[in-house]
Amino acid sequence: MRTIVMCTTCRHSEAEKFGPDGRTGGETLIGHMREVLADRHDIALQTQACLWNCKRHCSVILRDDARFTYFTGGHVPERQQAEAIVAWFDLHGATERGEVPFRQWPDRMRGHFIARIPPEKP
Repeated sequence: MRTIVMCTTCRHSEAEKFGPDGRTGGETLIGHMREVLADRHDIALQTQACLWNCKRHCSVILRDDARFTYFTGGHVPERQQAEAIVAWFDLHGATERGEVPFRQWPDRMRGHFIARIPPEKP
């Protein structure tokens, strides 16, 4: 199972909790992610209040039962960021172990990775 887990309570920016529309950065990025994944059935979207990564808002976990899972943060709550997250996760899904060569990463994904978590061994 491949899942994108997104924090609902992440700040909109370092200075502001809420954006101009009154939503948190997490809520805004989740809205964009829902649009990007609207016609996709191979990736589930899950939301979670506070992922305990407040210094690197907006937090996103790219979870995969068979490959490495990645914890990311510092995302900008914009449509282009949601597209970059999905583009990277598609590359991840095309690998055996979930290790995407750095040269293939979308530019908007560089500098956002915090932790790599190995899959559970059977």
